[in-house]
Amino acid sequence: MNKVTLAKNIIIFSICAILLYYVITLFQIGAFFCYVFNLFFPLIIALFFHFLLDPLIDYFTNDRLSRKIVVVHIYLSLSLLFVIGCYFVAPYILEQCLKFYNQYCNGHLRLNPIFSTIFDFLQQYQVIDYLMGILNGWTQSVIYWVTNILLAMGISFYLSYDNMHLIEKLIVYLPFDKQGPCMQTLKRLKLLTYQFMKSLILDFLFFFLMCLIPFFFIDEDLFLWIALFLSITNLVPYIGPYIGGIPVVIYEYIADPQMGYVAFIAVIVLQYLESSYLQPYLFSKCIRLHPIALFIALTFFGDLFGIVGMIFSPLLLSYSLLLLELLKNLNVFTKVKQIVSKE
Repeated sequence: MNKVTLAKNIIIFSICAILLYYVITLFQIGAFFCYVFNLFFPLIIALFFHFLLDPLIDYFTNDRLSRKIVVVHIYLSLSLLFVIGCYFVAPYILEQCLKFYNQYCNGHLRLNPIFSTIFDFLQQYQVIDYLMGILNGWTQSVIYWVTNILLAMGISFYLSYDNMHLIEKLIVYLPFDKQGPCMQTLKRLKLLTYQFMKSLILDFLFFFLMCLIPFFFIDEDLFLWIALFLSITNLVPYIGPYIGGIPVVIYEYIADPQMGYVAFIAVIVLQYLESSYLQPYLFSKCIRLHPIALFIALTFFGDLFGIVGMIFSPLLLSYSLLLLELLKNLNVFTKVKQIVSKE
């Protein structure tokens, strides 16, 4: 392919892309696709849950415990955790958010003089109003995700209970010489998923216990909630410790400056222990990714799926790399290159 033909192809593809954009905008095809995506979004989440829980179900299934009994126990446990969270955690968080919002609206926030000056400056330039708008958007996003996850869990239960391995059934329809690499990749994906979920849960539990000890002496009233908040935010790679640690240190400093310094030291020590010893030991066998690639995945999947995408960004990036490797083994890229060169 010479340069003139290549330039013509680029111009033709550019014109087609512009026309396609105007057609989609004029006939509101994008809105239709968004509607279809939102309609099938719970099914996509259900397939993801089914894929995540399937290795765990296979691990507990044996001669004494049938698969259906294991599925019922696992989903009952998840439902119980969800009910406990809604009954105990959600009302407390909602109460604290409403209390803060009412204090902000009535101008009764109690702040250290230093932070009061900064707060007045931000309020003057409407930065606080902008942040409150973001908080409102997050609230709507949480409601959207909770409703979709509830629907997805119901669909995922029936997929697991009936042992419907949809991906394996789709692979059977591929040509025979393509089935082997696809099944091997699927086994690697399942093993990777099981190892990642086990490491993620253990990391959460150990870090939660580590946070309980120092914050019991720093803040006896809220040490349990602070440890839970730090453990959840710590699941987000790289930026999670800052998302969780900074608000905790600021809150403790506002309440008592001396305890604020102690909380700062405690967060630094906890994050050092977790990132230097606990996390490498747990995740070394399943996730080996370059930090730059992980940062890009964190941004991309976080923009697509919010906080859930940020937590699972290492796993989703590993999925993408394995699928790219599968396409390379199936010579898909070589065939596409040959088709383009012929044109």
